[in-house]
Order: sequence, then structure tokens, then C-alpha cells
Amino acid sequence: MKLLISSVLTALAVAMTPVMAQDYPSKQITIVVPYSPSGSSDPVARFLATELQNRWGQNVIVDNRPGAGSTIGTAYVAEAPADGYTILLTTSAYTTAPAVYEDLPYDPLAMVPVAMPSESPFVITVGSQVKATTVEELAEESKTRDLFLATAGLGSSTHFAGELFTAATGANVEPVHYKGGTEAMVDLIGGRADIYAGSITAVLGNVKAGQIRALAVMGAERAAALPDVPSTEELGIKGASSGFWLGVFAPAGTPDDIVQKLNKEIVDVFASDGGQEFLTKLDSKAVAMTPAEFKELVDTEVAQWKKLAEERGIKAE
Repeated sequence: MKLLISSVLTALAVAMTPVMAQDYPSKQITIVVPYSPSGSSDPVARFLATELQNRWGQNVIVDNRPGAGSTIGTAYVAEAPADGYTILLTTSAYTTAPAVYEDLPYDPLAMVPVAMPSESPFVITVGSQVKATTVEELAEESKTRDLFLATAGLGSSTHFAGELFTAATGANVEPVHYKGGTEAMVDLIGGRADIYAGSITAVLGNVKAGQIRALAVMGAERAAALPDVPSTEELGIKGASSGFWLGVFAPAGTPDDIVQKLNKEIVDVFASDGGQEFLTKLDSKAVAMTPAEFKELVDTEVAQWKKLAEERGIKAE
């Protein structure tokens, strides 16, 4: 009798899943951002919320839950009902944090990668006190005096991008961890730090103002916003490609039909003329990834950063 009831309940659950997805969304959706409203991910989250609300006719709100290096907001979504009504919009720090922190309050490989709204390459920048004007000269200068690599925090994506670059070039630097990218940039401009690996969005204004210099774009191609700055591959530096991306995740167990529906809408939002114009202003570009492709990228990066952390001796104190 118990077996029969269990079988019936299972059958009902399977039968109801497409119906749930078909009716989705039927109530308010919350996009959780695990950073403060001043962060780089917040404008994208609010743009997405407005666009989804217009498309679906349901309220879509942004809920900022900063703290503990983004783990508070991420854990909140991980523990939310797996029904597509509470989702996470976070940064590429999602894949670097597991390399440093063994006791995360969530399993980064268990959450469901939904879509990647945008990405942009990291840019290696230096302060005015640095004499080097090329990557090669920077590596040489690092052998003659102490150079400090500013990061947006231990285990942040800027930290790992900087470590990846210095490992590939042989530069000798000492990481200095700040509470965020703003604080790191202030010290870079003020001469208290020497190098910073930041997204184009984060560094472009200061580069154009002449307060810092860009030496290389970490990738295969030059960036349209910085046409005179060579890429690392162009310079013959292997294994130094790294990008800053924004990703949407859902709790483990979220029905695939709902994940696919969210993915389609998010991809369409940023592939639209309005979406591309919005991202261009942020010096980013849209990424039309499927959930499966995004999951493959997340799995690959988590393994890559863990390996780099072991090689470079990076760990939480």
C-alpha cells in the first residue's frame, strides 16, 4: 500500500512539473544580489528586473543582501524554495570563493547555473608610481623593488585574475586585500598599491583620466574601449585569459522547464537592441549561453581556481 501511494505521488509530481513551468511566473520574482547597491552587478540586476517585469507582467524586485564576500546572499538563495521565484545574480567571484573557503554555507556546484547576462575581460592596470609601460617591463621592475597587487578581497575574482597574470608573467608581487574594488582603486591612484586587475567597467574612467595606466587586456583580443592596449595572447603570454562575468543562478532542484524559460528570457533581454545598448555603456557584452554551457564554464572555473590556489598558496587565514 505504501509503495502504491509513493508511486502515485511520484507520478503526480512528474505530471505537475510541466504545468508549473507553463504557468510560471504567476507571482513576484526576487533577484537577490549578494552585494551592496553600489556594486557593479546592481545596475544589471535592476535593468533585468525591469525588463522581465515588462515582459511577464509580474513584479520583479532586486533584493541586495551583501556581506561575507557575497556568501550571505548566495546562501539565502541556495536555501530558498526551488521554484524559480528567488534567483541569484552574482559575479564571477562565485567560482573563485570555493578555492579559498572550504566551509561555504552552500555547495557552489549544486546550485543551478541559469544564464550569463554579460562578461568583459579583466585589464591589468598600474599606478603612476610604476615606471613600467609594458608587461615585460613590469616583470623586470618587480625584480628590483617590492610591488603590491591590490585586490577587491581575498578570494575575489580580481585577486585570482591578478594571481593568474603574475603567475603567467613571472612578476614578483605581494597581494594586498581590500574590502572592495573601490578601496583598491583609491590606493592604486594614491600610490599605496601598484597593480590592479579590474574589469573594464571598473578601470576605464580612471584610465581615461590619466590616473592609472592599462598595460594589457587579459584575453585573446583587444577591447573596443581600449583599442591601444594589447591583449595578453597578442603579447604571447599563455594562460592569462580571465574575464569578469555576471551570472544568474537558481536553487538546486529548480525544474528544468523553469530554468530553460528563465534562460530564454534573460538571453533575449540582453540580446535586444536595448540590452546591447545598456551593456555597451558598461563596456560589457551579452553572452548567449545555455544553462548546460554555463554549468560547464562554472565547473571548469571552480576546478581551475582551486588548482591555482594550491599552486600559489592562496588560502583563508
